[in-house]
Amino acid sequence: VHPGLQPDLTILFDLPPVIAAARVASTGHAPDRFEREQGAFFERVRAAYLQRAQAAPARIRVIDAGQTPERIRAEVEALVGALCPR
Repeated sequence: VHPGLQPDLTILFDLPPVIAAARVASTGHAPDRFEREQGAFFERVRAAYLQRAQAAPARIRVIDAGQTPERIRAEVEALVGALCPR
């Protein structure tokens, strides 16, 4: 939409698809069309995003989403805080 513009920071919450699928299943909600895709699809999507992060490590930061919510929050706060100091 805006050629040449990039966000200052993109946070990629990385989680193996099998763990993500288990989390979705544990909600008790019926999976939507996207969530019903096969595991190989999610592996390809994950690989593509991780490749983008590897190509732009200063802008795209990867957080392990398998950690505790508290640890994930601390990492997000550290990344955003470094970008926008008080």
